[in-house]
Amino acid sequence: MKKIFAFLVLTTSTALSVLVFAGMPVIDGANLINNKISHIATIAKWVENIAQLKAQITQLKEQVSIQGQLRNWTGNPADVAKLLSLGILSENDLMRDYGLSRNDIARATQSLDTLSRTDGNTYRSVYVPDLNGGVVAHDPLTYRRHALLDARTDNTRTVTDQTRARERELQEEIALTLSELRGGSTDAQVQKLTAKLIVLNGQLSQIETTRRRQVDEVILQKIANDNRRETEQLAAAELASKDGYIANQRVSAFIRSINPRKHAR
Repeated sequence: MKKIFAFLVLTTSTALSVLVFAGMPVIDGANLINNKISHIATIAKWVENIAQLKAQITQLKEQVSIQGQLRNWTGNPADVAKLLSLGILSENDLMRDYGLSRNDIARATQSLDTLSRTDGNTYRSVYVPDLNGGVVAHDPLTYRRHALLDARTDNTRTVTDQTRARERELQEEIALTLSELRGGSTDAQVQKLTAKLIVLNGQLSQIETTRRRQVDEVILQKIANDNRRETEQLAAAELASKDGYIANQRVSAFIRSINPRKHAR
C-alpha cells in the first residue's frame, strides 16, 4: 500500500513538473474558492441592507398613512377655523364700550338742568319764576350733585339698552354654535366650537358686569349725595351754634356800651 501511495505522489509530482516546464498555466483552486466565498458574503450583505431599507420605507409609508387617517378623523384645525363664523367676536366687539365714562358725564352735565327735569312727566319741574315773574338765580353748585345723579341714571338706562341689544346678538350666536356643535364631524371642529362657546358666554358675563357697574355708579352717587347732605347739616348746626354764641357776645357788648354805669356796678 505504501508503495502504491509513493508511486501516485511521484507520478503527480512528475506530471506537474512536466506541465510547468511545458509552459501551461497553473490554477490555484483554493484562492478561487476564497474569492467566491467573499463575493457571496458581499452580495448577501447588500441583500440584507436592501431588505432593511425596504422595511424602513414600508414603516414610513405606514406612519404617513396613520397620520392621514388621524387627520381625516380629527380634521384640519386651520380648515375648521376658516369655517367658523367669528365675525361677532371681532376685536372691536370685544373691546366695545357702553355709555359714557364718569369723566365724560361730569363734563357734559349742566347743574341747573336738574331743575327742569321731568323724566318723561314722572316729576314736576321746579324751575319756576318768582311771584313777580322773575327768574330765580339758583346756585349751580347747590344742584350739581343732583344733576350728576340724574346724568348717571340716564347713562345707566343707555347702557342697559345697548347691552340688551348685544346680549340678543350673543344669544343668537350661541344658539347657532350649539347647532353646529351637535353636527360636528371631527374632533378639531368640536374643540373649536367649544372654545367659541366659552368666549361667547364670557362676553355675556362681561355685559352683565358692565350693566351692574353702571347701576353701582348711580347707587354710589346717591350715597355720596346723602353723605354730603348729612355732612352739611352737621356743619350747619355747628356753625349755627358758634354764630349764636358770637351773636350773644355782640348783643351783650352792645348793651354794655349803651349803659356803661349800670354794668360797672
